[in-house]
Amino acid sequence: MRVYFPIIFSMVVLAVLSGLEILLLKKLHPDWWRYRAVRRLSYGLPIAGITGLALWALGIAFEADVLVSIGAPLTTAALVLGLALMISLPLSAIFHTIDRFVAWFARRRSASNNNDDIPRDGNNLRDDSTLRDSNNLRDGGVGEADAQVPDLKRRKILTTTAAIFPVLAITAGGTGLISATRDPRTPVIPLHYPQLPPALEGLRILQITDVHVGLIINFDDVERIVELSATMKPDLVLLTGDFSDDADTYLDALRLVGSIPSRLGSFASIGNHEYFRGIHAVRRAYDQSPIPLLLDSGTTVDVGGTPLYVAGADDPRINFGLPARFYEQSIDAALQDMPSQAFSLLLCHRPDGFNAAARAGVDLTLSGHTHGGQIGFNGRSVLNATLPEKYMWGLYEINGSKLNVSSGAGHWFPYRLGCPTEIPLYVLTSRPTPRS
Repeated sequence: MRVYFPIIFSMVVLAVLSGLEILLLKKLHPDWWRYRAVRRLSYGLPIAGITGLALWALGIAFEADVLVSIGAPLTTAALVLGLALMISLPLSAIFHTIDRFVAWFARRRSASNNNDDIPRDGNNLRDDSTLRDSNNLRDGGVGEADAQVPDLKRRKILTTTAAIFPVLAITAGGTGLISATRDPRTPVIPLHYPQLPPALEGLRILQITDVHVGLIINFDDVERIVELSATMKPDLVLLTGDFSDDADTYLDALRLVGSIPSRLGSFASIGNHEYFRGIHAVRRAYDQSPIPLLLDSGTTVDVGGTPLYVAGADDPRINFGLPARFYEQSIDAALQDMPSQAFSLLLCHRPDGFNAAARAGVDLTLSGHTHGGQIGFNGRSVLNATLPEKYMWGLYEINGSKLNVSSGAGHWFPYRLGCPTEIPLYVLTSRPTPRS
């Protein structure tokens, strides 16, 4: 039943979005609803979504990867475009309402002008020229009707503006879907530590997080991640949780990532999806894999005689009802075997643990989980505007303790707009880095 949960969830969301989209078009945009193309688009999106859901379900039932690879993206496209329309239609309705008010006001003014032109003699008769002027006024012709030209131009601007919102929304939806299919980017991020031991100068640390192997990300994608990672020539490879959503193939995926060449090896921590998919099966996979799992524990790596301590925090599964001092207790347990004077590196799936890590004096914390909100601008998540206290994406610092939150190498929902997938490489240096 668990494997069908995304399909059931998508079905419910698709039904709600489709119903709202059609309702909004009928009630807020009757002028658009009269066009056959608009009605076909409105009904076409849910039909495409239902087709995708059917192919997706059949693919899972008969273990046909081809059907899943067609059905899941088709369902996702219908969901994204439906959501884009649902958000844009109320905005368009504002301009359509203004347009209808302008039209009503123009009719009132025209009627008032017509009444003023009617002679007040006993017979209420008008000569032919008066009738022509009155007709011209009503039909938008010459004479006083010329005064309506600015109104017509304003109405044209309003109706055009109203149409821009759904066009932009659909364009953004399509762009985000296409962006999600591209290779992860591989940014090189220098991290400045003035007192960095000489042996750690230039140390290259690769982070792979939130791959979510399974529903959208398949083994071909994992192989591509491995290829890209190998070209970065890392000294150390670190996995920071939500690696796979398929416990049955977890070990095979780990072995692939474990093949990335690195002179200091690879280490991993867990995320909430490891718990969702079965933590016992995941831990067994790590026991058989070439990558050690650090769970409330750490290990010392010797780098030219200098200790580098790599620790892994636990994940709280959910944020609601979080035990008091969860992160403090987990991080304290992970750091208990750390040698004095060691450079400390913490793997903590959720960036929420950074405040506790900074208080504990951790030099570098690597996190994921947020996916950067999957929508960003200028290298930052758009959610920073509404959640300024959260660590969503990028580099943060508290009293010399650094955190980098990666947007992730994958996703369970394939949509990326201004926030691409990534496999970041961190380079430790004692030399100040130039500000961009």
